[in-house]
Amino acid sequence: MPSKEIMAKMFSAYKYSLVAISLSSIMLLSAATVQSQTIEEQQSVADPVRDYMNAIDNVEAEYSAYSTELSDLYLGLGKSLYSRQEYEKARQAFQRGMQIQRVNYGLNSLSQGPYLLSIADAESFLGNWDESQEALENLYSINQQAYGANDVRMLPVLDQMLDWYLDSYDERTPKGGYANLVISERIATRMYSILEKELPLDDPEAPERFRRIGYLQYFIANHIKQHGEPSESGVTFSTGGSASRSEASTSHMHFRRGKLALEKVVAATAQQENSSPEDQAKAVAELGDWYLVFGQRFSAAQAYQLAYDVLETAEQPEQIRAELFDQPRKINFSMDKDSASDLALEQMEVRMTVSAYGVPQGIEVDENTEISKPQLQALRRNVSNMRFRPRLQNGIAEDAPYKSLYAVPAPKS
Repeated sequence: MPSKEIMAKMFSAYKYSLVAISLSSIMLLSAATVQSQTIEEQQSVADPVRDYMNAIDNVEAEYSAYSTELSDLYLGLGKSLYSRQEYEKARQAFQRGMQIQRVNYGLNSLSQGPYLLSIADAESFLGNWDESQEALENLYSINQQAYGANDVRMLPVLDQMLDWYLDSYDERTPKGGYANLVISERIATRMYSILEKELPLDDPEAPERFRRIGYLQYFIANHIKQHGEPSESGVTFSTGGSASRSEASTSHMHFRRGKLALEKVVAATAQQENSSPEDQAKAVAELGDWYLVFGQRFSAAQAYQLAYDVLETAEQPEQIRAELFDQPRKINFSMDKDSASDLALEQMEVRMTVSAYGVPQGIEVDENTEISKPQLQALRRNVSNMRFRPRLQNGIAEDAPYKSLYAVPAPKS
């Protein structure tokens, strides 16, 4: 390449770096003068949307409307607009950035991923759930064309998609949430197939990956228990054909699928390089919890006995057994990333007896606790629906007293 062309490209890269740096420089200058400015003055200086638009104008004027540098700037602009809840404008920015990616790198370029995910987010806040699904379909399609449907490199994009459908579940109606779960199950089925064929059980990621698939089955079964199945779902997704559900979808089907996944957790845990008897006992006990929640009491008792026996080879078996099994434990197959969300709510101590079958009985609160009768009834109903791993003595489940803090139900208005 002639030296003039080299210098031109170097100068081009240098000038763009100044444009990109200018965005952070403005923020630093703003922070340096913050004490001498009013709030209105600070806002006029630190306006990321304006900064991104100025940077875009500069790059377009200097180079072209499809300069590669523009795609990242449009992504940043879209995110700034999104944070302001200007979803229509944000979507347009994301789409423009993706268009530039396609012009420069091809219609099936993998670099479109962040733009497609962002478009799905914006569409969901606009109430366009079908358009969100279409964006995620495109995300899956370009990765499938690059790697093949059964390649282990598909797992990250399947993770992203599963996260999206589960994170947006609470934003939807029960019917819409069910549609999210139907698609989530299809994604999990594809993940399970890849894991079985391509990921060895001794891989450090294997236990958690199979565990997540198992927990998803509980999520779906619990939704059906609360809301039932819509008579018509009509949901399809390209990871494996139609996801239309029929009356044959039962609690037992989800029990069986979750059981298979948690059995893989047990096998994968045993094959980890630094696996301890305690790790293995926890995995087996978790499988016992699964049996118990779905009413398979005999199988649960067998799994608990096995978990108890596995600790025989531990360095301090009795101490670990006491830590794991001396007190009842609430069974939790929640997929929530923030399981401590209830800590911000007002809580009270609740006493009960947990039966050998994990059922709470005799639910009481302190007589001096300030709680209305309807609140107490709601609390008892909530706790009654929970299940617990029972206390084990010599591997055998037995009734045991138990107390813990629970969120106080909000009074009905």
